[in-house]
Parts: sequence; C-alpha cells; structure tokens
Amino acid sequence: MAITIIESQIIAWLLILFRVGAFIAFLPPLNGQGMPATVKIGLAISLVAVIAPQHAVQIAISSAGDFSSAGAWLHLAWLTIRETALGAGLAWIFSLCFVPVRVAGAWVAQEMGLTMAGLASPMDQQSSNVVSQVLEAIAVLMFFVMDLHHIMFWMIGRSFVVRPAASGWEMPSWETVLWSVTQSVDQGFVIIGPVGVLLFVVSLTVLITMRTAPQFNFMSYGMTMRLVAGIGGLILFFPDICGAVQGLLLFVGQEAT
Repeated sequence: MAITIIESQIIAWLLILFRVGAFIAFLPPLNGQGMPATVKIGLAISLVAVIAPQHAVQIAISSAGDFSSAGAWLHLAWLTIRETALGAGLAWIFSLCFVPVRVAGAWVAQEMGLTMAGLASPMDQQSSNVVSQVLEAIAVLMFFVMDLHHIMFWMIGRSFVVRPAASGWEMPSWETVLWSVTQSVDQGFVIIGPVGVLLFVVSLTVLITMRTAPQFNFMSYGMTMRLVAGIGGLILFFPDICGAVQGLLLFVGQEAT
C-alpha cells in the first residue's frame, strides 16, 4: 500500500530521532547518572529540530518506494535498529577521547596504591579512583572550554550527509576501529608519562633498598614513598599533563572535522 508524503516525512523524522537520540544517550559525559533524562530528551529533540529540515525531505524521497511494499514494517524495523546502532556507535567512537585520561589515572592510582577503594566515575556507572576522577573532570572542562561540543553536534549532523538514513552505506573498516582503540590506550601513557617514569624510579629504588636492607619493610615505608612520589609528581608535572590532554582533544577535534 502506498504511503503519503506526510507519512514519509514522519518516518524520516523518526529515523533521524533514533540516530540522534542514541547518540545523546550513549555519549559521555551525558550518559552519567548526574545528567537528568529531561535534559537528554530536550537536547535530542532540539538537535532533531535543527537537522531534520535539512535531510528529512531527501530521506522521504529516497525511501518512499521501500515503504510501499508488503514488507514495509519489517524494513522500517530494520532501519530503526540500524539508525539506533549507528548513533550509539558514533557516541562510542567520540567517547574514546576520554579513555586515555581514564587509562592514565588508573595506571598512576595503581602505582600509588589508591585502587583499594573504588569510587563512582562521573563519566559512566563504572568504578573509578581519585586520580582518574580528577583527570576526567579536567578533561571534561577542557572539552567544553575548547568548544569541542560544537564539533560533536556538527559531527552528528554531518553523519546524515556521509551515511544518509534509509540508504545504503559502507561500514567503517576494522582497521579504523582497531586503530582508534589502540591509539586511545597509547595516548593514556603519553599523558601520564613523566609521572610514570618518576614512580618507576621510586619503585626500583625501594626494591633495591629492600634487597640490600631486608629490615626495610615495603608495606610500611615503600607504599608511603610511592604515594608521596605520586602526589608530588602530579603536582610537579600538572602543566605537562594538562598540555597533553589539550593536545589529545585538539587531535580528536581535527579528526572529527
């Protein structure tokens, strides 16, 4: 049964809403517990109101014939699932810019012995630590100060040009996905590199001291030395850490555009 132009427009707007809604729902830091659901819904609807007038007509024209067949509802269900998965995938790829900061904080906290008590992460519902929370908070502040949220909104709008809804398009290659994941982990060690070298030297010194002086208790003195060295390294190299985070966010912004 043929559908009208109004029905095609409604379907096009819904497909855009599914992609944008999934993108907002899974995008850190918007997917945390501290973000009210009404804010997410309002932001998604506002983005749809801006994006849909530019692409809804083309989507309705290109998909009008597909919804006139007998299996129109199955085709619509498939498009709904695909648009939702694409929006969530875009949010996951964009969230990789915060993974290096978490990796850096987790590594330093482990070397300092601060992983015994887990805290709630401000980015999602996973457990975190004090160092990761501080670094993530700095990264989020720099994210908004550098106007990367505007690039984020531009990217979701651009996705309807690169990969239009209700049309065929190629999936990203596995090489691109694997490179993005491995690059995010490597950047975490680059961010915290100076502090990591300092903690390695301190740990090596403590182990050599224990070897030469068995009465030197690692749990009594070694942990305290590592904790003091970690805090001092974070304070001493704080400008370098912020510069590395800024360089990472600039690289993400350039890759997104």
